Amino acid sequence: MLKVHVPEDHGATEVLHESETGAVVRPRRWPGDTYPSLWFTFRVDADARGLSHGQLEIRELKTGAETYEPFWKHCLWSEDGRDWERIPGGAQRFGETTLTVTLSLPPGGSRWIAATYPLPLAHYDALDRKLSLPPAAGLRVTRGTYGTTTRGRPLLAYRIEREDRRPERALLIVAGQHAVEQSGKIFAEVALRGYHGGAFAGTPMAGVLERYAVVILPLANPDGCFDGRMNSNATGTVMDTADDDSPEMRAALALLEEARPVAVVNCHGWGNEWGAPPYEDLYRWSDDDPLFAYLKEHLPGCCTSAGPHYLEDRFRLENEARARFRAECVITELNWNRYVPPGGAPPVRPTRAQIEERAGEYLTAIARYLTE
Repeated sequence: MLKVHVPEDHGATEVLHESETGAVVRPRRWPGDTYPSLWFTFRVDADARGLSHGQLEIRELKTGAETYEPFWKHCLWSEDGRDWERIPGGAQRFGETTLTVTLSLPPGGSRWIAATYPLPLAHYDALDRKLSLPPAAGLRVTRGTYGTTTRGRPLLAYRIEREDRRPERALLIVAGQHAVEQSGKIFAEVALRGYHGGAFAGTPMAGVLERYAVVILPLANPDGCFDGRMNSNATGTVMDTADDDSPEMRAALALLEEARPVAVVNCHGWGNEWGAPPYEDLYRWSDDDPLFAYLKEHLPGCCTSAGPHYLEDRFRLENEARARFRAECVITELNWNRYVPPGGAPPVRPTRAQIEERAGEYLTAIARYLTE
């Protein structure tokens, strides 16, 4: 019998059927989410007889204008849940609202399937343990709790500064408000690990610390991450709307008051193909915003969606940052399904390492803007 295992933290998958030759699942629909249900991650386990040409069907996937281009046509699989690769074309078949994956497993073998690189809540527990170790020489990393979710999970942020500086202002990086937008979460993690491990020594990112602290909230919606929700918290509140008064938003605003940011980078992500490769976007108030204009000029591909996105008065964190501290603000959307390699090579479906490289390009450009 083939068994489906859905991880407790971040699965968001409902099992409809299991048999000796296959299984049927569907994405979980969470009340409050305003995006279509497109996220899933699960593992299939073969029994002692193994599995030959089994069929895994994922149903009730969304198509059409509301998804631009279906995320689920570029899914991944993994033998161990750590090293992921795109599912080969010969192993998958698409229906109008279904994805069927064909696979064989040895006796007792397993295979993970996911919409994109999953970062479950347990990943952040491990990251926090890593960040509790001493940072690179000359740096101070201060960990703070700025509130708790409705389920009692802490909202953790990390302040990074030189040991010989105590800046009054900061670059504030926030991620994970929309908890399955994994490339945005990768963005913030690249910043955290780069500073903590000393990888930014001698780079423009190190130069930022000459003037400012860097404050990072890597997971602004832990309950949503645990559930695998698209863009809401555990009570169904959509994160960062104009009227968002959730515990998670109150924690972010408390962090904002302490950080006094000169700039806020809210890291989101998507897998759409809408516009031109790499199909990325930057939310801004206007095309004349200095940070936006700088990034558009110096970071090829960062504004390549088919239509502009403006902050207006719809995003509470960004509007509070602007009103209170005159902070420059952008919402970034790194694409987890498209990457344009340097040097003019054709676009590819990115590995996680390539998403990290793209995040590094953004961080470098933002750092240069703040220090030039």
